Amino acid sequence: MAPAHPASRRAFLAGATGALAAASGCVGEIRNLAGRQRTSQLSLTIKTPPAGEDPYAVRIANHLATNLSESGIATMVDPISSDVLLRDILVNHDFDLYVARYPSQSAPDELHSMLHSSYGEEAGWQNPFGFSDIEVDELLEQQRMTDGDDRIDTVHELQRQIVQLQPFTTIAFPDRIGAVRTDRFGGWPSGGLSAPTNYLELERVGETTTLRPLLRNERITRNRNPLAVEYRDQGDLTGLLYEPLVRTIDDGTDPVPWLARRIEWDGSEPAAATVALRRTPWHDGEPVTADDVAFTYEFLNDTSLGTFDSPVPTPWRRGQASLVDSVNVHSDGQFRIDFATPNRELAYRALSAPILPEHIWRDRAESTEVAGIDIAGQTTEALVNSNGAAIGSGPVRFDEAVTDESLSFTSFKHHFLRTDDVDGIPARFVGGGSFDRIEFTVTPSHDAAVELLVNDEADASADGLQASVVPRIARSEGVSLTIRQADPYYHVGFNCRRAPMTDPRFRRITAQHIDRAFVVAESIEGYGLPSEAPLKGEWTPQDLTWSGEATLPFLGEDGQVDVEATRAAFREAGYQYEEGRLVRRGED
Repeated sequence: MAPAHPASRRAFLAGATGALAAASGCVGEIRNLAGRQRTSQLSLTIKTPPAGEDPYAVRIANHLATNLSESGIATMVDPISSDVLLRDILVNHDFDLYVARYPSQSAPDELHSMLHSSYGEEAGWQNPFGFSDIEVDELLEQQRMTDGDDRIDTVHELQRQIVQLQPFTTIAFPDRIGAVRTDRFGGWPSGGLSAPTNYLELERVGETTTLRPLLRNERITRNRNPLAVEYRDQGDLTGLLYEPLVRTIDDGTDPVPWLARRIEWDGSEPAAATVALRRTPWHDGEPVTADDVAFTYEFLNDTSLGTFDSPVPTPWRRGQASLVDSVNVHSDGQFRIDFATPNRELAYRALSAPILPEHIWRDRAESTEVAGIDIAGQTTEALVNSNGAAIGSGPVRFDEAVTDESLSFTSFKHHFLRTDDVDGIPARFVGGGSFDRIEFTVTPSHDAAVELLVNDEADASADGLQASVVPRIARSEGVSLTIRQADPYYHVGFNCRRAPMTDPRFRRITAQHIDRAFVVAESIEGYGLPSEAPLKGEWTPQDLTWSGEATLPFLGEDGQVDVEATRAAFREAGYQYEEGRLVRRGED
């Protein structure tokens, strides 16, 4: 038997509880706003993507800023490019508040990495708020150790606590709006191309073998690193290049073995399984092996591979990696994987992390420094490398890119979907897609995207379109509109490391400055569902299911705050006003 490759869960947990303040449920020192000598008006900045990238986020931020200003808080909106925004929020933790979409896949365990106190100083969507609450930590752990109705009840209570403590404020689930042509390819999913497997399900109608999607998000033309959180949303396109052991197909069935040919569960508790891989190569011809799998889970938990004094975990896919305790490679090429949970559903979630080629990524464990990036004082090459060649094992391989303009992939002829090693794979995926090439074009606007589709210069939108172009799509010959409710949701994030966001009372009152129904009607133009809970369906308790009014109701009407009500709420929470301004006191 080959040596074990531990997927370490070590020092990132050590000392976390002592390092995070229990008071007010947040990391950091709580500063008293009312006990100093000199006063100044409280001022806040709300960071967002720019209107050209995400008009919904800017409108939501403006709605909140206007209402907070009415309540006496000097509030400004700061739109910045998405990669800078995500770096400020997820890596450097440099923000007061922000408005953005969380790239949710509607999995309850997402809340574990999003809120657990042990992640308070990590990068990525690992607790970017610096939030800490003992009861929430216990619920987050409990949902990992139960299943069935017990887990549903735990997740219900967890969401109630989130609404009460407001580390972030859920606003709405926007619809995903897509536009497609059906004269060259068919089989388009609702909402357009929103998952890697969507590309594989398309059926060629015409003679062409080149698929021409449109991109509004140009970041992948500059960076194809699947671990670079400031360049990734849900990783749909890097998901075509890098494969997981299993894929979850959005049709209600069990996860499909993907790189894994066979998964044999041994009945252990916590869960454990023996896995055999399919015969398939990396894009450079090297074989995919069990050692690559073992390396990946170790690497995701510590990209320095133990060479630093403390681990430098990946800011992406951290939740999945933390569910794995160890991977042991057998001499026959199979491996045993031991999980940190008895819940098989969560174990499958762990198996959905993208597998990386050890022969390329091991050399990226070394220390590096990049201006503007500071991950707890340490950064590895793995987290900042642009990964230009992007050697993966997916059904397509990277061909070329022109920065901010275009990107092309070509079909990988040696992929297992094109062989006879397809046991357990749904028939619609066998063959690896009906195209030989994918040519993405970056468009400067949503209107420009529709123009290209109307002129038959593209086949589909690869990321969502805004509601303002729906009427034009609907009346354009040759272009079809397709819409579905999406899992990513808009939210306001609070930096619990900074006063007054350290105070849950302040966060709750701030949340009551948001009229969700008004936001969906006006900011999202009706294409969305208001919500104060971050999960949907059976995971959301009846008392948090949207019925027209939130548990923390909007303090106003038709989008405009009742100034007397909001100021009374702040005063009751212990805040002071001078000449209509909410003030903070500072030292001389």
